[in-house]
Amino acid sequence: MEYRDLSEETVDAYLAYLERAAAEDPEMMFVQTVDPEGIRARVADPFYRHSTSILAVEEGRVLGRLEYHFYGCIQDGFRMAYVDWVYVRKAYRHRCIAQGLFRELERRCRDNHIDEYFLIPAQNPNADRFYGTFSNVQREQTPILRKIFPSE
Repeated sequence: MEYRDLSEETVDAYLAYLERAAAEDPEMMFVQTVDPEGIRARVADPFYRHSTSILAVEEGRVLGRLEYHFYGCIQDGFRMAYVDWVYVRKAYRHRCIAQGLFRELERRCRDNHIDEYFLIPAQNPNADRFYGTFSNVQREQTPILRKIFPSE
C-alpha cells in the first residue's frame, strides 16, 4: 500500500475510486452524481490547497481516502488538524486500510508539530467499532453550531 496526495497527477485514479464508491455505497458517499470536471477544477483551485486528501493506493487503484486540513490559533499557538472525510471501499474494508490512512495522518501531524486532531465520526456500528480501537483519544458528544449559507 502506498499513500499519495490527491493532485492533478492522481485525480483520474481518485475519480475512478469515487465512481465505484458512489455506485457501491451511495448513502455513505453523500453525492448523487460524480462531477469529474468540478473535481478537477477544485484540485487545481488554490482555495482547496489547504485541504489534503491522502489516497490509499494499491496497484494503481485508490482503495480509500482520508481528507484533512491543518489550522492553528494565533493567540496561543495551538496547532490542530481536522479530519473531514474517511472512507474505504466496501470490498477493501477489514484490511487495515483505514488504520494505515490514520497512521499516515498521524505521521504528518507529528512532522508538523500538531497538538491534536479531531473529527466528527460517523454514527453507525462499523464506525463505532473502528474508532473504539483508537488509543489515547477522548470521545465526546459536543454540541455543534452550524450555519449554512443559502445559495444565491
